[in-house]
Amino acid sequence: MLLLGILTLALAAAPAGGSEPEREVVVPIRLDPDINGRHYYWRGPQDSGDQGLIFQISAFQEDFYLHLTPDAQFLAPAFATEHLGVPLQGLIGSSPDLRRCFYSGDVNAEPDSFAALSLCGGLRGAFGYRGAEYVISPLPNARAPAAQRNGQRAHLLQRRGTPGGPPAGPTSRCGVASSWNPSILRALDPYKPPRIGLGEGRSPRRSGRAKRFVSIPRYVETLVVADESMVKFHGADLEHYLLTLLATAARLYRHPSILNPINIVVVKVLLLGDRDTGPKVTGNAALTLRNFCAWQKKLNKVSDKHPEYWDTAILFTRQDLCGATTCDTLGMADVGTMCDPKRSCSVIEDDGLPSAFTTAHELGHVFNMPHDNVKVCEEVSGKLRGNHMMSPTLIQIDRANPWSACSAAIVTDFLDSGHGDCLLDEPSKPVSLPEDLPGASYPLSQQCELAFGLGAKPCPYMQRCSKLWCTGKAQGQTLCQTRHFPWADGTSCGDGSFCLKGACVERRSLSKHRVDGSWAKWEPYGPCSRTCGGGVQLARRQCSSPAPANGGKYCEGVRVKYRSCSLESCPSSASGKSFREEQCQAFNGYNHSTNRLTLAVAWVPKYSGVSPRDKCKLICRANGTGYFYVLAPKVVDGTLCTPDSTSVCVQGKCIKAGCDGNLGSKKKFDKCGVCGGDNKSCKKVSGLFTKPMHGYNFVVAIPAGASSIDIRQRGYKGLIGDDNYLALKNSQEVQARQLGRCVLSVTISLIQPYSPRLSRDKPQGTGFW
Repeated sequence: MLLLGILTLALAAAPAGGSEPEREVVVPIRLDPDINGRHYYWRGPQDSGDQGLIFQISAFQEDFYLHLTPDAQFLAPAFATEHLGVPLQGLIGSSPDLRRCFYSGDVNAEPDSFAALSLCGGLRGAFGYRGAEYVISPLPNARAPAAQRNGQRAHLLQRRGTPGGPPAGPTSRCGVASSWNPSILRALDPYKPPRIGLGEGRSPRRSGRAKRFVSIPRYVETLVVADESMVKFHGADLEHYLLTLLATAARLYRHPSILNPINIVVVKVLLLGDRDTGPKVTGNAALTLRNFCAWQKKLNKVSDKHPEYWDTAILFTRQDLCGATTCDTLGMADVGTMCDPKRSCSVIEDDGLPSAFTTAHELGHVFNMPHDNVKVCEEVSGKLRGNHMMSPTLIQIDRANPWSACSAAIVTDFLDSGHGDCLLDEPSKPVSLPEDLPGASYPLSQQCELAFGLGAKPCPYMQRCSKLWCTGKAQGQTLCQTRHFPWADGTSCGDGSFCLKGACVERRSLSKHRVDGSWAKWEPYGPCSRTCGGGVQLARRQCSSPAPANGGKYCEGVRVKYRSCSLESCPSSASGKSFREEQCQAFNGYNHSTNRLTLAVAWVPKYSGVSPRDKCKLICRANGTGYFYVLAPKVVDGTLCTPDSTSVCVQGKCIKAGCDGNLGSKKKFDKCGVCGGDNKSCKKVSGLFTKPMHGYNFVVAIPAGASSIDIRQRGYKGLIGDDNYLALKNSQEVQARQLGRCVLSVTISLIQPYSPRLSRDKPQGTGFW
């Protein structure tokens, strides 16, 4: 099933006018100890990028103090920009020194603030502070006298969002239904409130969030592609602009609220000089995505070890993208496709610096995240009070917790299930991304042009740091229009103040310390997953002592430990069914709303043909048919991975256990079937049958309690296809059960008359089992 995440944005328009200006021309002042008191230092790629910097921006009747440190970790060491097609006039070639431009940090030492800027050619980027977002950029022709103050380069600082104010009305919408992805519904199943148990031996499921196993750094090696429309619109600034967007997205993925150490790393930037060199881009968003996915797959390296191999690809375009019913689409991506070389890709319609949030949102879909308003998320986390990255409306993102509990649970489950294994290799040559806030590099006027095209200008009266309103024309009348995004972080909003997270803030302290996360103490073990027959208990620990702050690292290491419990045998039942059989049986009568199955359908476990990574899914077959389904994403903890193994399933993973049922135990069954035995309690019996007659021939009676049975049929003189087959019956059956009957299976099959398990291997001309 093809699943798409589509982000759309509706525009609002109003007559030009407003109540109070929300943009201001500012001159950033550098205050760090090396040049304390001097005006802004014009930084270039040749300058050293090892020291921390402090900038003061006075705007909107506030002082904003940006404490910045070099941050180019989102660029791979082997990062390179490549031009395809017609030579691109005026574009600056990629240089390893470009990584020195980018900085990140905080604002006014506020823990929930952020800043991501480039310092090359002026302050350019964004920062967030107290719920408002700010964008700063040099004024066009900023070295001209009209764009300077006291001989220093002037910048335009913009703010969007009101500090501490309520969010604006809904504007962005996504065309994904709340019930659109069954895998997401299953992934959140462990976090739902307790339900009635299935069969004997199952205790109620533990409610609440469940982080599992190991927190491991992940590196999303990313290809960034800009089509011809982007080249024409942005010109020489294109590469720097793209990296500024990715720097902001990378910073969002490093936020501790995602509960995983995820690093967005750019390995390559491709700039397409003409249409013929890249994928076919049209207004049809879905078709453009398909074209781009196929195109980037051909360019990617075969080996994940290659320094230019990418795990996901992103296409930026100025083309107006349209979904099925509207042309307000801002982005599209396949859902849950990370590490799939053919489908791990997304398309972004560039609408200015807010495209950084669209990029993070679409990458969230690639990580299998649904929107926060899907029903199952609300069942687990309740109705969300604020807007998060996967909200269907991308306005005034909660910068204190940009990722919702639902998104964190989904991505954790996605990674723990092995879908992100391609992200484990650290890039050998990451590309450095900008660390400056976007507002430091892009003035308010430029933000309008980026969002609405050339000629768009800021409306004369805007609330500081709130929505970015820009001029436009409709039917010959001048209007103000907005995409409901705040001013970019770093935009000045008054003397001593600037926009951050949609609010106008001031600096109160110059001190800032990066805090790496550290594990808290282990929580007590939870309830046993079963009341008998061998269950599992889990204990968790949180990355909260302290929690990461100011760009600090998220905790790494084991976050969940487990132990065996309730090992006593369950009272024997008349059916003699296994625990997995009971879980399948609980779905009896459920026919998946298909006419291929009746309401009287009975479900039994499917063992043959199941891949090793799916052993702990509840895969059941409709008895008497060949139809099988995944009825649950995970079996109950403590279920055997396979009938002939002592390993058990824990949170969807197969974990080794001894024959005594204890996790971590090394006890094994001996040849006699005795747990921990010495192979001396039984004897080996062997024989050869060489007198076949036409029809069924009695070969041997297998006594009860026999183990390690191996029966082989060899063709006469090694001949293949001698039309001899093995058959089996028990003491209660009148007729023999033929293995294979008239048609031999080409795969391993499992036969369970009652409790014994017999396997028949794939035939090699003659019958084997």
